Amino acid sequence: MATPVALLDTSAANSESLDPIATDAAAKPELFPGDTTARTSMSRAAIEITDRRNRNNVFWAPPRGLRYGLLVGALPIQQPNLYPDENTTYFVAQFKLPPGASLTLRGEYGHLRYFSFAVASQLGDGQLGNGDFIRDNEIQPDEGSVNPFDQTGTRDVPRGNRRYTMHVVQGMPPKNREGRAMNTLYTSTDSAEAPIHLSIRNYVPDVGFDGTGNVRLDEKDRSGLPEVTLHLPDGREISEGEEMAKILRVTRRNNPAGFSEADWLELVQDSRDPRNAPAVPDVQFQRFWNTPYSVNGSFVQDPARRVELYPANNEGGFATNPDTVYQWAQFSLGFGQVAVIRAKMPRHARTRHGQTSWPQDSQLRYFSVSSSATAPSGAGWQSLFDEEIPTDEHGNFTLVMSWPEDRPSNAVKENGVAWIDFGAGEGRYVGARNWVNVLYFRYQDNSPGWRQSPSRIPVPTVENPVPQDAEVMQEYYPRAVYMSKQDFEALGPQGKR
Repeated sequence: MATPVALLDTSAANSESLDPIATDAAAKPELFPGDTTARTSMSRAAIEITDRRNRNNVFWAPPRGLRYGLLVGALPIQQPNLYPDENTTYFVAQFKLPPGASLTLRGEYGHLRYFSFAVASQLGDGQLGNGDFIRDNEIQPDEGSVNPFDQTGTRDVPRGNRRYTMHVVQGMPPKNREGRAMNTLYTSTDSAEAPIHLSIRNYVPDVGFDGTGNVRLDEKDRSGLPEVTLHLPDGREISEGEEMAKILRVTRRNNPAGFSEADWLELVQDSRDPRNAPAVPDVQFQRFWNTPYSVNGSFVQDPARRVELYPANNEGGFATNPDTVYQWAQFSLGFGQVAVIRAKMPRHARTRHGQTSWPQDSQLRYFSVSSSATAPSGAGWQSLFDEEIPTDEHGNFTLVMSWPEDRPSNAVKENGVAWIDFGAGEGRYVGARNWVNVLYFRYQDNSPGWRQSPSRIPVPTVENPVPQDAEVMQEYYPRAVYMSKQDFEALGPQGKR
């Protein structure tokens, strides 16, 4: 039984029992192949403390994510039904901004791998797409403070010198990011009735910190979230509280998944293979562009016909992070007990154990893989991020996905093989198939100098409809095959021929 949140001891004396890995840069956690640490994901205590600290904020909803949604008493908005990453803490504010009003957010840079602010675009029918965003290293610090996300500086900036001030204003963002006002997010609307979906995405806090990356587990009564002030056109300034929430019409209603069960079931039934569709035996990972092309279009095998019926663009969907490239494929255990995926691991930062500096040769900031439900649910089953995935001497990884009872005995970190749970298939709704799911990779803050970056994949067009993912990414492109449990075990300890 989970420890009741109210009974958690967050005193300094008990902090080691909450998360026993040391928090300083001298920590030397056990390593698996590829310098992968033995224990890297957030502890249960960190999840529970983050939830407790932020349950009563009237502007920000309680933390959202795969593990937050499993807590006793979790609210609907905490349920991760928009393809979440298990190692991330999301904070969402949903409101309507009066004409001429703006917001000021005063916060502290967290001890994190990555964070960003985003205002999602409203695509209609409950769909949330790529909108305006600001990444951590783009946020200028307050006078006397230092941005620890400056990639040329140190992460080890003391408290009191990590402050920043952000603004949320109405209107469209400048087309050129260099032309925008400093530390400013744009709502992309002037309408007082337009719903605004503002989110903070916190990825991988340092060991010993909560999901905000700001508050240590041994400290009390700090939320770690930015303080919000509402500025009204009549000159009034209203700080956080019920009055501000009422004026902003703040809601904690959960976001719809963005795709109806009826539409999905109809696509499955009308497909050439209702048992497995849209999964096919020859798995092809493709960049997620927009919901019509990437979801509806996944049932159309002819690339030219697909792009003709469902034009591709980069508007996103499912509350995608505009700073991230997602690449996904749909799988069916009807083609084999085990799915084996291999690729080269992008060079990434390592921050989980309190490293004080940023690497200067990273190809991206963050990389992860998640098994998830299909579009009508959008739920996540399990995630692994870069520091959890072992690699061989050439930097390549082998990932095995199956149900737990079909996990090959050699699919373990000690052998340099990562395993991920296939999960509950399409989701938990009437008509869902438990043997069909989605596996997707997340490539975040990709370096412009990375030649094989998925950011360079061109949008499929009528003139050039064939996806170019494999051609662009080369050895970094994930290639998948189906196998039986016995066949993978016969490959030996490392799962290689």
